[in-house]
Amino acid sequence: MIWSVGSTVLGAAIIAYGLTDIFLTLLHPHARGRMTRGIVSAVWHLTSGLGPRARAASGPIATLAVVLAWATAQAVGWALVYLPHVPEGFLYNEGINPDRYVDFFEALYVSLVSLSTVGFGEVVPIEPIIRILAPVQAVIGFALLTASATWLLQLFPTLGRRRSTALSLTMLGRAGYADRLHEMDAASAATVVRGVAQQIAAVRVDLSQSPESYYFREGQAPTSLGRALPVAVALAAAARTSPNTDLSMAGTVLEDALEDLGACLRDNFGARGESRADFIDSFARDHA
Repeated sequence: MIWSVGSTVLGAAIIAYGLTDIFLTLLHPHARGRMTRGIVSAVWHLTSGLGPRARAASGPIATLAVVLAWATAQAVGWALVYLPHVPEGFLYNEGINPDRYVDFFEALYVSLVSLSTVGFGEVVPIEPIIRILAPVQAVIGFALLTASATWLLQLFPTLGRRRSTALSLTMLGRAGYADRLHEMDAASAATVVRGVAQQIAAVRVDLSQSPESYYFREGQAPTSLGRALPVAVALAAAARTSPNTDLSMAGTVLEDALEDLGACLRDNFGARGESRADFIDSFARDHA
């Protein structure tokens, strides 16, 4: 009796922990679950010393590992809930002898079938409480599948915006725009600088709302924001020294956007250093 209660309580705790992690990661706008943070951080550090290809794959590997961990937590948690009811709480089709199987693995099988909503039908719950819980698990499994797919698809627009910003800065750097800023029409230059500030602000928001995107490294230099951010820094410095008020104000706005990005990198991703320049250099080392 004691082990039965213990198994049920442990299973319920694992289920609740997994669902909490999913909620914080997918639905909370400014938080991540501890399990997700731990997995992503572990994959990031493990791949950092394995060469460029491994580093480039760290983001996709970490994301898939998180989804697998969520599914595993639900499968094992529900299996522990079912375990005290195996095999008496289930009706087996003719030809299936439950005595041939280890109780835990049989409970895990039932859990996986319910979670995946496959529904083979050869094992049917007959205890009232299990008859209620099995459909609940199926609903959770369907929601987990849908939420995970949506989460993965949402990462690509985020990465696209970051790479677009990097490419735009790279082209400005190649043109020497910051060095020749004072030769430009002030109104046009101010428009360009404000546009860069808006792009940097969008990157900062993306990193806050989709922090997993930080761990995706760009493989090509033109689309690497780590390589391109110094162009934005130079552009802000050149604009701020302009005698034109509009252009100088645009430079100040870009400076503020860069400061905010640096604070985000420091607070959320452990960027090292004491100043904005240090935080940007840390980001560049991680992504360049």
